Amino acid sequence: MSDTTAHLSSAGEPEAPGERPSSYRSAAYSQASLARLTLSGQARELADAVYGLVAPESGVFARDGELVEEAARLVEAARGLLESAVVCERMRGAGWERIGAALGGVGHQAARERYARAAEDYQRRLLHAWLRPGHAREVFTTADDLAGLVARLNAWVAAHGDGDGDQPSGAGLAPMSTAERSALIAQAAALLAQAAAGPGGGDHRLLELEIGLRRREIELYDDLAAETPGDAGVLAALAGARASLAVLVSGGTGGVASDRRVSPGQGDGEQE
Repeated sequence: MSDTTAHLSSAGEPEAPGERPSSYRSAAYSQASLARLTLSGQARELADAVYGLVAPESGVFARDGELVEEAARLVEAARGLLESAVVCERMRGAGWERIGAALGGVGHQAARERYARAAEDYQRRLLHAWLRPGHAREVFTTADDLAGLVARLNAWVAAHGDGDGDQPSGAGLAPMSTAERSALIAQAAALLAQAAAGPGGGDHRLLELEIGLRRREIELYDDLAAETPGDAGVLAALAGARASLAVLVSGGTGGVASDRRVSPGQGDGEQE
């Protein structure tokens, strides 16, 4: 699908060259919901792997050491599941002190040192996928992959007789809110400003991320303009983002340090 497909935005104005078609609009799930789906997918895989060791006869023909190897793989997978659970809790807003207590009385500093990198990496990959949806599978996942995961989770739950069968796995998960989108835009702007000041500030990938940021800004301001028709501040922000995008896609330089004139529900910093 062409990036220059022309149609009207939700605010009733023609889209500028370089804007994403509607199929690239924000995902249906919040960051916390995405982390929960990731955790659920890993738990399903681990449960299936554990099942292979449940039946005593499963080890009758195993070579020496094979059962130990399989159990060791399960332990390693469980460690990965625990890491994903910590990431999920962080995305839900849990502080390191609470996470440390849940880990068996580990101090908040120890919990942070052990898992902060995983949480930061998750957020970085999600942010890059959000800015470059056409390359999302390279760093995170895609909408189609998520749909497939939800279908597999539903099938697994149905096969194991859990739940009431009426509530799909993704049905109760929160969508990405306006405040969360605004916070992601602010995070992306800070990240790009820092990268632009570094030695690799002019590389092509940075330009792609900058274009993605402008598209996400336009998407947000376009939705806000539809919700609050005639809001001068929103319309000015929308026009500014479109002007910056037009410069970027024409080969000029954008403005990673440009003002965020409308920031509904700015996100909080890292929870302690």
